[in-house]
Amino acid sequence: MRLILLAASLLLASCSASQESLHTDGAAVIYGDDSRTDISSEDLNLQKIASAVSVIIEKSKLKPAVDGMIPFTRTLGQSYPLCESEKFQNQPLLGFCTGVLIGKNKVLTAGHCMDQKNRCAESLFVFGFNASKAESKVIPLEEIYRCKQVLKLQNRRGHADYAVIELDREVNAEPVALASEKTYAVGEPLLSLSYPLGLPLKKDLGRVLRDTEGAMLKMEVDTFSGSSGSPLFNAKGALVGILSTGMDDILEDDIYRVQTEGGCIEFNRCKNGTCFGETYTKVHGIDL
Repeated sequence: MRLILLAASLLLASCSASQESLHTDGAAVIYGDDSRTDISSEDLNLQKIASAVSVIIEKSKLKPAVDGMIPFTRTLGQSYPLCESEKFQNQPLLGFCTGVLIGKNKVLTAGHCMDQKNRCAESLFVFGFNASKAESKVIPLEEIYRCKQVLKLQNRRGHADYAVIELDREVNAEPVALASEKTYAVGEPLLSLSYPLGLPLKKDLGRVLRDTEGAMLKMEVDTFSGSSGSPLFNAKGALVGILSTGMDDILEDDIYRVQTEGGCIEFNRCKNGTCFGETYTKVHGIDL
């Protein structure tokens, strides 16, 4: 994304608030340069809200270990014939969607992440799964939460797209605060935290493209499949909305070209102002 990026930690410095399947509805595109970065130990102002952002994992992707669960994962580079210029190729792909903690045992995510039969029973939740934690190879049992039930679900194209999940127990993290604003100015910077393609947690500072008083918000921000349900935060660290849909990560023509001619794939990119943006469901349009 060709923005003059402030460090995400500076954006939130004023914070006073406390591959079995990839969902195409959450597909996205890179705007200009790929500005996604890892959450690091230096992001002190982000640690609190980052710990409330969950990767949603299919049970089949984990196997039991002595003190936890071991992911059945492939790296990004093993999963796609990507060009060397693409980022994070040595990192593992683990989840299929993203969620955010809105109550001690309640998670908000996109509706299309939970609308398949038995999806709740097949899903596990791990919070704050960053690149450092991914290096440990084992996820401790106490960090893995199960879906107890889907409390609310709506997934209608063009309308609010959300699901509220009750977990099997309370999470050892602080739920995020909800933004009070109903509209946002064009160009306003908002922070995305997500698990793009199931990668460890990433941050990206985006900007508002279009907003109305309705339930939806258009953003220019670098998210991908796997980012569905991911939270968007304002400068106070309050939850603005969650990702519903976007543009394709990889163009079908590129996949066909590599299959027939060889070579490598680059993720789809847009110059500023040439794409319609990523669609978020605003929290004020969700029945929480």
